[in-house]
Amino acid sequence: MSIKIVVARYNEDIEWTKQFENVIIYNKGEKLSDDFNQVILNNVGREGHTYYKYIYDNYDNLDDYTIFLQANPFDHSPDIINTLNRILNNGIDKEFDFLSQLILNCNLSGCIYHPDLPLIETYEKIFNEKKENMEFPFGAGAQFIVSKKNILKHPKVFYNNIIELLNYDINPIEGYVIERFHKLILDNYSE
Repeated sequence: MSIKIVVARYNEDIEWTKQFENVIIYNKGEKLSDDFNQVILNNVGREGHTYYKYIYDNYDNLDDYTIFLQANPFDHSPDIINTLNRILNNGIDKEFDFLSQLILNCNLSGCIYHPDLPLIETYEKIFNEKKENMEFPFGAGAQFIVSKKNILKHPKVFYNNIIELLNYDINPIEGYVIERFHKLILDNYSE
């Protein structure tokens, strides 16, 4: 089983990534030294843009699993190093799993932790269907592992649509929505 670790970076210290193999840094900040495997991106769209850009760019040659992390994963996943080692040593038996410590419940009609997000509108733009009341889980901090099998359930153009939703600003409001939608997008979660 092959596993890729994708890290969304701006200017955080990512020395911690050197203890793992098969890491790629999608870097929206200052260029790193050559001892990091990095792809330079424009600083737009928050980490969601980074994650879906990786999926789009690598759609035809994905690893069996991809782990998506922020460059400083410890705020939302204090035990992430042990979690990564456990996954890398023992594998995983799920197609999608949050790696964030805090898992919250949301609803398309509104999330109490961030009111006024355009959840319904963004859902419709992504899935091309209208729903107004649907509960779903959300891993605070947008850190998760997903299988190639789940990623390939959507065509490549589906991910490009998400990239385009986020491509217009450093901190688009849709970025906060996408953070809440990762399980909906990648695990076909339904009520």
